[in-house]
Amino acid sequence: MSSNAELLGAAPLFQGLAFDDLERLGGAARLQHFDAGEAIVEIGEPGRSLFVVVSGHVQVLYPARILEVELARLGPGDFFGEMALLNDKPRSATVRSVGPVEALVLDKSEFKQLVFDRPQVALNLLEVLSVRIYQADQQIGGLSDQAIRDTLTGLLNRRAFNERMVIECDRARRYQETFSLILLDLDHFKSINDTLGHDVGDEVLSWIGRILTLHTRAADMPFRIGGEEFAIVCPATHPDLARAVSQRLVDVVREASPPIRHKLNLTMSASYATCPDDGTDMEVLYNTADQALLQAKRDGRNRANDPIVIP
Repeated sequence: MSSNAELLGAAPLFQGLAFDDLERLGGAARLQHFDAGEAIVEIGEPGRSLFVVVSGHVQVLYPARILEVELARLGPGDFFGEMALLNDKPRSATVRSVGPVEALVLDKSEFKQLVFDRPQVALNLLEVLSVRIYQADQQIGGLSDQAIRDTLTGLLNRRAFNERMVIECDRARRYQETFSLILLDLDHFKSINDTLGHDVGDEVLSWIGRILTLHTRAADMPFRIGGEEFAIVCPATHPDLARAVSQRLVDVVREASPPIRHKLNLTMSASYATCPDDGTDMEVLYNTADQALLQAKRDGRNRANDPIVIP
């Protein structure tokens, strides 16, 4: 028996197959190496191959809401990529290597024919898939908004912001895309808490959350990242548009009045940074926008500043 056939024969999916079937599959399979952290398959792409892990481990990831959720971690003998082959649909999850991985790669036509011809393989596949679907439902259904959403404003929180920035930076580098980060900070917010109390301060923050939700595009993602600090991640947004959005939000806050029992003249300062113009790394983009925000405060507040280049 060939080495590939032996490796396939050890996988639960192919248990019970005859010698000739394993030899045929082994001859059609190729051994492929993947580096640590490499995306072996990506969600949405067409499925052309089935993968059987020979060595190492992989993560099966699903982008629930904005976070990548690990649905499963697979090791030697496990397989993935079968669903796209069976139903000709795009990949339903991303699979990434945890460390160096070796996998046998089987062509789509060979695998589909085997499933149709050999009832034992179909039964093995059905058993594994039923367990996977149950586990995935449990994990995705158990995700709580509490982990990623700020309870006061209803906006996504700092943890979600960090996750989203990593994803957007990675996508921008990989596909040469553009996105912008907008930072905003309420002016003199401490004096509101000190003079009117934290309950009024909370009402103001909640109102700001509604303002940011109402005055941003559906694709934009507003976050509360600190006490009175907010951020908006804006996909496919160039510097001119980011500047206009920043200024518009500053203007809206200045001209509107929060629906509370005290009359307040609120203002907000803002800034932005754009990937790749101002950097392709999350930390660089954040620091660039943050320095511009601090300068807006020094310049008198109630304004939106352009990015400041950090030497």
